[in-house]
Amino acid sequence: MVESPSEDVAVSGVAAGGEGVGRLADGRAVFVRGALPGERVRVTVTDERGRFARAALVEVLEAASGRAAPPCPQVAAGCGGCDWQHVAPGRQRELKARIVTDALRRIGRLDPPEPSLGPELPVEGWRTTVRAVIDVDGRAGFRLHHAHDPLAVGPGGCLVAHPLVDEVLRDGLFPPPVREITVRAGARTGERLVVCIPAVGDSRVPEGVTLVGADALASGHRAWIHEIVAGRRWRISAASFFQGRPDGAEALVDAVLDALRPAGIAGGPPGGTEADGPAVVDLYSGVGLFAGVLGERTGGRVVAVESNRSAVADARINLTDLEGARVVRADVRRWRPSPASLMVADPSRHGLGAGVVARIGGTGASALALVSCDPGALGRDAGLLAAAGWRLGSVHLVDLFPHTAHIEVVTGWFRGI
Repeated sequence: MVESPSEDVAVSGVAAGGEGVGRLADGRAVFVRGALPGERVRVTVTDERGRFARAALVEVLEAASGRAAPPCPQVAAGCGGCDWQHVAPGRQRELKARIVTDALRRIGRLDPPEPSLGPELPVEGWRTTVRAVIDVDGRAGFRLHHAHDPLAVGPGGCLVAHPLVDEVLRDGLFPPPVREITVRAGARTGERLVVCIPAVGDSRVPEGVTLVGADALASGHRAWIHEIVAGRRWRISAASFFQGRPDGAEALVDAVLDALRPAGIAGGPPGGTEADGPAVVDLYSGVGLFAGVLGERTGGRVVAVESNRSAVADARINLTDLEGARVVRADVRRWRPSPASLMVADPSRHGLGAGVVARIGGTGASALALVSCDPGALGRDAGLLAAAGWRLGSVHLVDLFPHTAHIEVVTGWFRGI
């Protein structure tokens, strides 16, 4: 096999996946993992495409001011878990805001307001949900970048894992048949849960950690932890989604409240009564995070819509104190709109799509807080919302996943106000 010759590239941009973007001598765009805007780097092309290429970073010839030495030794060993440890934390948030603005302009065809960079959340020891692979010795580890081989966590632990999770990763033993585990912790309750795939077998974990196998969950067994966010206690089952850090979940709640504030959410929609129907509809509501907080501010006048059976069961427990709150198990794409004053939507990385945008419009709501975890999907949804008569009012970045290029953003949309 003939090795590609190296080439010097000026990096001018950053892609949604976190790669630096420049141009090769032949004019094609090239995406370089580990490169930053403003740098000059030496690369070797690894993937040839018609209009673009991907390249490996060989050497940084001129470093950008935001470059940093990776703080975790696992990166040098090839760990694929944190792809932005070479970027200083403050610069990470700036680049994420740049990616979001670019998506809104280039894909959504909008002129967005300046993004809020959000709070500076801790960049180490934050992650309360971690998925790991198991090596031949029964030890937890992470996959190498672009490889299936596991890299054991080792005695130094994981830089971003919460201490409650890190202890399980370092000290747990998971002999066959275990191939993968998911570790979850309630940072503010101390509760811990490990899901073993496909089964528990002879696994050993620190005292107080609940073990459950994927086989048991599939047969109907239930297991959960609790977390405290925004002054409320949340039940989170093994098969339910929840944000991977409580301070980040609170930051998202704050961003949603800020996004809806022009519509009067602080005191509930003006003039609303019980007879008016629900004040808030929360789509893709999960275990009820936004529905619970917003329901407190609207006298319980909230509808949570979610398709995952496990999350629906949790939401019905989590919202039981809110008289008038309803939890609807439905696929949002086939949900029949109900009247609402305000909307929250937190879809998967695929975004809303045209059908759901139409359903949101069918509620008659005047304000929408959209929580997006993929900039491309945000750009597409933004274009659809604008075409449907919605106006973009605010952009709030929440850096839930420092040391990675993953982006979470809350946008505020308005119609008729």
